[in-house]
Amino acid sequence: MTGWADHLIIAPILLPLAASALILLFGEGRRPLRRAIAIASGLALLAISLALMNSAAHSPEPRIYRVGDWPAPFAITLVLDRLSALMLLLSSVLGCASLFYASARWDRAGPRFHALFQFLLMGVNGAFLTGDLFNLFVFFEVLLAASYGLALHGSGSARVTAGLRYIVVN
Repeated sequence: MTGWADHLIIAPILLPLAASALILLFGEGRRPLRRAIAIASGLALLAISLALMNSAAHSPEPRIYRVGDWPAPFAITLVLDRLSALMLLLSSVLGCASLFYASARWDRAGPRFHALFQFLLMGVNGAFLTGDLFNLFVFFEVLLAASYGLALHGSGSARVTAGLRYIVVN
């Protein structure tokens, strides 16, 4: 692969990050637009993960991407092999299904559902693609922080109690 396709490995991390930032720019009155951005991001993530799966299936060796082209101890190293591509595809399929399901009712529970969900997808995708333990920990913390926000998202004392128990256990 040459050109822009070499940089496709970082797209499953940057796309949800950019989508969540864009969703946060719109106020409460633009719920259909935020939902459309989240679903479009999920579908684009699905297409990207299909392309990465195809790339990994035809490559005998893992593809390594160093963010910023820094040397190994300082760079965020992303590795795409068949397992990570399969896990990206699985998380994209489940993410799209979850977004479509949540669009029926759950995204109305609070104003930040779609942004938190995109941060969760970013953390999951980063955890699947990372090439070292430190960045695995960082991406895992990103997805945990988003899951805390989603657990507490909405209202009601039962939700807050259950969410706080989830946070304490983790």
